[in-house]
Amino acid sequence: MSNGIFKSPVHRVVTNAEKERLSLALFYSLDPEREIEPATQLVDEKRPALYRKVKVKDYIAGLFEHVSQGTMVIDTVKI
Repeated sequence: MSNGIFKSPVHRVVTNAEKERLSLALFYSLDPEREIEPATQLVDEKRPALYRKVKVKDYIAGLFEHVSQGTMVIDTVKI
């Protein structure tokens, strides 16, 4: 996690009835039991952690739930 320094892109499209469209979603995942948190190099006294630790499996489960609702899962781990 970049501790809010870099923003994650949100995929949005405008469909075109005249052209065929192909989308690919690729995922890379860590060990489901591993905890993720803001990178230690991006956290200091002037910029404290903005997000709490979370297990990969919990974050991924939330990701699919929030995508279907049009919300961002990262907001659920903000401190």
